[in-house]
Amino acid sequence: MTAMLMGAGYGSAIYFFVRVLTERRWHRVGLGFLPITVFTWMMLGTTFLHWGRFRHGSFPFDLWFWIYLVTPVLVPAVWLVNRRHDPGTLEARDARFEAPVSRALVATGAVMVAIAAWMYLDPEGAVAVWPWGLTTLTGRAIAAFVALPGVGWLAIAADGRWSAARVMIETTALGLVLLLVAVARSWHDFHHANVLTYVYFLGLVGTLAGIATLRMWMLRRIEAGDAVRSEPEPPA
Repeated sequence: MTAMLMGAGYGSAIYFFVRVLTERRWHRVGLGFLPITVFTWMMLGTTFLHWGRFRHGSFPFDLWFWIYLVTPVLVPAVWLVNRRHDPGTLEARDARFEAPVSRALVATGAVMVAIAAWMYLDPEGAVAVWPWGLTTLTGRAIAAFVALPGVGWLAIAADGRWSAARVMIETTALGLVLLLVAVARSWHDFHHANVLTYVYFLGLVGTLAGIATLRMWMLRRIEAGDAVRSEPEPPA
């Protein structure tokens, strides 16, 4: 299941970077570079902390090592260079998240970041309770994948614009769909007597449903704003 989880994460990342290459407005993708930065830092740290567990000199390790040696510097550098292109304003068809939505995003992000920090700092504890088999190495790697959306939700809440969040939310939704496929294919890997198995599954389903609801709500708000702006002004 660990390999499937990582595959789902990398698969959704492909979608994100395709959008990075095709979007003309930086703010539509810029927020995504913040959680990716944290992810790459954690993966590089995992590599050094478990250095002896890797097959040094093999092509997969060399590729892995150079990716996570370069990206922890490259990703934040790209964000820093391009952030000046973000005016910080709403687009013509845009809306800000309402306060209850922002609070929910902060709460969700904070919980996920806390879980990721615990897994990273206490991988033995994570191994003992996780719903499928882990090692301390894979526990720390999964912590990075948990931190990724957690930091993403915090970044989205801090910015507040739907236009800045949309690509990240779509990327997260794709990752969740791929994860649910992975769960179905790897159900035999789960500890079925562990209640966290079902908490994990329901968390994936609930988050995906929440994203779908949020998307519909925001699009309706934008359409309502368009309707108000298109109404003719009363005669003087």
